[in-house]
Amino acid sequence: MAEPTDPFIILPETEAADRLLDKADALLKRHRAPGPDTDIPVLTEAIDDGIPVLTGAIKEAPAPAPAAGFVEQLIDLDATLNRRIDEWLHQELPQVLAEELEQARNRILQQIHARARATLLADISQEISHLLDANDPRNR
Repeated sequence: MAEPTDPFIILPETEAADRLLDKADALLKRHRAPGPDTDIPVLTEAIDDGIPVLTGAIKEAPAPAPAAGFVEQLIDLDATLNRRIDEWLHQELPQVLAEELEQARNRILQQIHARARATLLADISQEISHLLDANDPRNR
Protein backbone atom coordinates (compact mmCIF):
# COMPACT_ATOMS: atom_id res chain seq x y z
CA MET A 1 0.00 0.00 0.00
CA ALA A 2 1.09 3.62 -0.33
CA GLU A 3 3.19 5.38 2.28
CA PRO A 4 1.39 8.07 4.32
CA THR A 5 3.46 10.78 2.60
CA ASP A 6 2.52 9.55 -0.86
CA PRO A 7 0.11 12.10 -2.44
CA PHE A 8 -1.39 9.45 -4.72
CA ILE A 9 -4.12 7.03 -3.73
CA ILE A 10 -3.42 3.53 -4.97
CA LEU A 11 -6.63 1.83 -6.07
CA PRO A 12 -6.97 -1.87 -6.90
CA GLU A 13 -7.72 -0.92 -10.50
CA THR A 14 -4.45 1.04 -10.78
CA GLU A 15 -2.49 -1.77 -9.14
CA ALA A 16 -3.87 -4.19 -11.73
CA ALA A 17 -3.02 -1.75 -14.52
CA ASP A 18 0.51 -1.31 -13.13
CA ARG A 19 0.99 -5.09 -13.03
CA LEU A 20 -0.22 -5.33 -16.64
CA LEU A 21 2.14 -2.56 -17.75
CA ASP A 22 5.03 -4.25 -15.93
CA LYS A 23 4.25 -7.48 -17.78
CA ALA A 24 4.13 -5.59 -21.09
CA ASP A 25 7.52 -3.98 -20.34
CA ALA A 26 8.99 -7.38 -19.49
CA LEU A 27 7.59 -8.83 -22.73
CA LEU A 28 9.08 -6.02 -24.80
CA LYS A 29 12.46 -6.43 -23.08
CA ARG A 30 12.42 -10.19 -23.75
CA HIS A 31 11.73 -9.68 -27.44
CA ARG A 32 14.36 -6.99 -27.88
CA ALA A 33 17.25 -8.56 -29.74
CA PRO A 34 20.50 -8.44 -27.74
CA GLY A 35 23.56 -7.36 -29.62
CA PRO A 36 26.01 -4.55 -30.25
CA ASP A 37 23.30 -2.34 -31.81
CA THR A 38 21.24 -2.28 -28.60
CA ASP A 39 23.95 -0.45 -26.65
CA ILE A 40 24.26 3.28 -27.06
CA PRO A 41 27.97 4.07 -26.91
CA VAL A 42 28.44 7.40 -25.20
CA LEU A 43 31.89 6.67 -23.79
CA THR A 44 34.31 9.54 -24.26
CA GLU A 45 38.06 9.78 -24.06
CA ALA A 46 39.99 12.71 -22.70
CA ILE A 47 42.76 13.87 -25.01
CA ASP A 48 45.73 16.04 -24.11
CA ASP A 49 43.87 19.35 -24.33
CA GLY A 50 41.06 18.04 -22.06
CA ILE A 51 38.31 18.15 -24.69
CA PRO A 52 36.18 14.97 -24.65
CA VAL A 53 35.86 13.08 -27.93
CA LEU A 54 32.92 10.84 -28.82
CA THR A 55 34.25 7.36 -29.53
CA GLY A 56 31.10 5.75 -30.92
CA ALA A 57 28.04 6.71 -32.87
CA ILE A 58 24.54 6.38 -31.49
CA LYS A 59 22.65 3.83 -33.54
CA GLU A 60 18.91 3.40 -33.51
CA ALA A 61 17.96 -0.21 -32.97
CA PRO A 62 14.94 -1.24 -35.01
CA ALA A 63 11.96 -1.72 -32.75
CA PRO A 64 10.84 -5.33 -32.67
CA ALA A 65 7.36 -5.89 -34.00
CA PRO A 66 5.04 -6.65 -31.09
CA ALA A 67 3.14 -9.89 -31.16
CA ALA A 68 -0.31 -9.62 -32.74
CA GLY A 69 -1.98 -10.83 -29.55
CA PHE A 70 -0.20 -8.17 -27.54
CA VAL A 71 -1.43 -5.41 -29.85
CA GLU A 72 -4.98 -6.72 -29.52
CA GLN A 73 -4.58 -6.75 -25.74
CA LEU A 74 -3.41 -3.13 -25.81
CA ILE A 75 -6.40 -2.16 -27.97
CA ASP A 76 -8.74 -3.98 -25.58
CA LEU A 77 -7.04 -2.29 -22.61
CA ASP A 78 -7.47 1.12 -24.25
CA ALA A 79 -11.16 0.44 -24.87
CA THR A 80 -11.63 -0.81 -21.31
CA LEU A 81 -9.89 2.22 -19.84
CA ASN A 82 -11.96 4.61 -21.95
CA ARG A 83 -15.17 2.82 -20.97
CA ARG A 84 -14.25 2.85 -17.26
CA ILE A 85 -13.39 6.56 -17.38
CA ASP A 86 -16.67 7.35 -19.14
CA GLU A 87 -18.64 5.29 -16.61
CA TRP A 88 -16.85 6.94 -13.70
CA LEU A 89 -17.48 10.42 -15.10
CA HIS A 90 -21.13 9.56 -15.77
CA GLN A 91 -21.50 8.40 -12.16
CA GLU A 92 -19.37 10.91 -10.27
CA LEU A 93 -19.55 14.13 -12.27
CA PRO A 94 -23.22 14.96 -11.56
CA GLN A 95 -22.67 14.58 -7.82
CA VAL A 96 -19.50 16.68 -7.85
CA LEU A 97 -21.18 19.37 -9.95
CA ALA A 98 -24.27 19.41 -7.72
CA GLU A 99 -22.13 19.82 -4.59
CA GLU A 100 -20.01 22.57 -6.13
CA LEU A 101 -23.04 24.42 -7.48
CA GLU A 102 -24.75 24.22 -4.07
CA GLN A 103 -21.65 25.63 -2.38
CA ALA A 104 -21.44 28.42 -4.99
CA ARG A 105 -25.17 29.18 -4.52
CA ASN A 106 -24.70 29.41 -0.73
CA ARG A 107 -21.67 31.72 -1.10
CA ILE A 108 -23.57 33.98 -3.51
CA LEU A 109 -26.60 34.16 -1.19
CA GLN A 110 -24.37 35.02 1.78
CA GLN A 111 -22.69 37.81 -0.21
CA ILE A 112 -26.06 39.19 -1.35
CA HIS A 113 -27.40 39.21 2.23
CA ALA A 114 -24.23 40.83 3.58
CA ARG A 115 -24.27 43.57 0.93
CA ALA A 116 -28.01 44.13 1.36
CA ARG A 117 -27.54 44.58 5.10
CA ALA A 118 -24.60 46.90 4.58
CA THR A 119 -26.11 49.15 1.90
CA LEU A 120 -29.77 48.54 1.24
CA LEU A 121 -30.86 48.27 4.87
CA ALA A 122 -29.29 51.63 5.70
CA ASP A 123 -31.04 53.27 2.71
CA ILE A 124 -34.42 51.74 3.62
CA SER A 125 -34.04 52.79 7.26
CA GLN A 126 -33.28 56.35 6.18
CA GLU A 127 -36.33 56.42 3.86
CA ILE A 128 -38.58 55.13 6.66
CA SER A 129 -37.17 57.72 9.03
CA HIS A 130 -37.88 60.54 6.53
CA LEU A 131 -41.44 59.24 6.02
CA LEU A 132 -42.09 59.02 9.74
CA ASP A 133 -40.65 62.47 10.31
CA ALA A 134 -42.79 63.92 7.54
CA ASN A 135 -45.97 62.39 8.95
CA ASP A 136 -45.27 63.17 12.62
CA PRO A 137 -47.94 65.58 13.86
CA ARG A 138 -45.42 67.23 16.18
CA ASN A 139 -43.41 68.40 13.16
CA ARG A 140 -46.35 70.38 11.71
